[in-house]
Amino acid sequence: MNLEVNQESQLLERAKTSTCPVELEKLHNSSSMNIRRAVARNINITTETANKLVKDPVLNVSFMASKNPKSSEKRDFDENSLNYCVLCEEDERYMNCSQCYEANNWSLLNS
Repeated sequence: MNLEVNQESQLLERAKTSTCPVELEKLHNSSSMNIRRAVARNINITTETANKLVKDPVLNVSFMASKNPKSSEKRDFDENSLNYCVLCEEDERYMNCSQCYEANNWSLLNS
């Protein structure tokens, strides 16, 4: 197995399951959108981390952070930008966006 893929899988697992706010604070800086998104959905993040992720430039991350009960920051989302991928509730550890039936059908229905 590719070392980078294995490392990302391990980081995703930590982002999803960690109860340590310090670890989650470090993981929220990941270059991986899926890792940041998993951190944004983790209820063990601090309000500060949640608020930073609400400002993430990737909607998939910022939208999930805005739904986290720890977030005190609000962000207006353009309804047209909230496509299926942004709204997706799939566990980041098992996501395969390129083979997502719903996302592919969403694209077809909205083109």
